Amino acid sequence: MAAPTSGWAITQANVGLRRLGLNCTSLPAYRGPSTVLAGTTISGRLISTGLDLSSGSITIERSCIRPTKAAPGMPIVGTTNYNSMRPAAGRVIIRDSEIDGTLLDARTAAQATGFIGVADLARNYIHRLGSGIGIMNAGSELDSVIEQNYVTGLVAEGDPAKDGTHSDAFTVRDFDVSKRADRTLVVRNNRFDCDSGSDTGALFIQTYSGRIGNVLVEGNLLEGGGYQLGLNGANYPYSNVRALNNRFSGTGWGPAYLQGGKGWTRWENNHLHGDGDVRAQGAAVNHP
Repeated sequence: MAAPTSGWAITQANVGLRRLGLNCTSLPAYRGPSTVLAGTTISGRLISTGLDLSSGSITIERSCIRPTKAAPGMPIVGTTNYNSMRPAAGRVIIRDSEIDGTLLDARTAAQATGFIGVADLARNYIHRLGSGIGIMNAGSELDSVIEQNYVTGLVAEGDPAKDGTHSDAFTVRDFDVSKRADRTLVVRNNRFDCDSGSDTGALFIQTYSGRIGNVLVEGNLLEGGGYQLGLNGANYPYSNVRALNNRFSGTGWGPAYLQGGKGWTRWENNHLHGDGDVRAQGAAVNHP
């Protein structure tokens, strides 16, 4: 099956394993270490633990990551070395795979994020976790392309104002371009659905842990509660952030908000999701 060409064309059937005629239970078990060695490719395996990809130069493809347990607040898959807090030492690729929280108890799933770090993620299906994809502790060297992924079925537990959880389908918390002015983060043609009942939103950019620059958000379908697209200048500045040709469900608190900083460098052709032709253009969404 051909991969979708826009976020609003994505379904569960045309990303991840199902696009390839595979499923988690059909795959042979992965027997390697959970701290994966540099230079490794894992292909066509059922992985029942989380994965530490901080060694870098690693590819995960055509695989199902369905852990039976997870540490509270930790990612299922990550690229940070939590002993040194260093980011991935080389490029990481995760493609045509599934990250599945269905074997975790409700509290553990709600506290977990599918992926945190810096990598290229393409055509993955991520579901039944507290949050989906987080670019954080991304270092200052590696580019990142997040393309044609489907994050949905997020879950929450407890009171988010106290000790409860909150959900982001996709978030960026740092992406430093001070050492590489041509460094880019491209978030294109994804479907991000954040509807756990305790939602920050589908796509949330916040300078929580560092500067953020050179981010392109294009061709995505953003759905669910909270705000579908947020830009927040929290602790550091941001620059050159662009939102082009996205579609919004308009549910929750609305399609988009801005808090702090100069706002979007470019905001063009963003619309509520509408029925009809392949452009799916409803009412225009004004620059927040």
